[in-house]
Amino acid sequence: MANESPVERRKYPRTKTEVLAAIEREISPNVIAYAVDLSLGGIRFRYLGTGSEFEVDELVRMSLRIGGADASVMGQVMRVQELDSNAYELALSFVDMDAETHELLEEYLREAEESGR
Repeated sequence: MANESPVERRKYPRTKTEVLAAIEREISPNVIAYAVDLSLGGIRFRYLGTGSEFEVDELVRMSLRIGGADASVMGQVMRVQELDSNAYELALSFVDMDAETHELLEEYLREAEESGR
C-alpha cells in the first residue's frame, strides 16, 4: 500500500498562527520568537540566535498573547533545527498548563479554524 498517506502521530492538530512570544530561561536572557503553528499540545517557533540557546528535553517557560489575553505555559524542547546561518526553529511540547490557559488556547484555536486562518 505505497499510496497511503503517512500516519499523523500528533495528538492535537496544528493551526498556523502569527504570534510573538518570549521564551524565558533562568540561565540566559529571554528569546523573542515568532510562532509558526500552535496546538493544544505544543507550539513551533522561529527565532534568531546561535542555536545553542536551547537543548532537547530542556524545560522553558513561554509567555505569549492569545486572543487579547496573556498566557504563560511550561514547555519541553522537542527539537531545535537550524534554518540558515542564524535562524532556528524550536518545537515545544506543553508540559504544564493551567485550566484558564487551556480554555483560552482552545477558544483561540477554534476561532482560527472557523475563520480559516
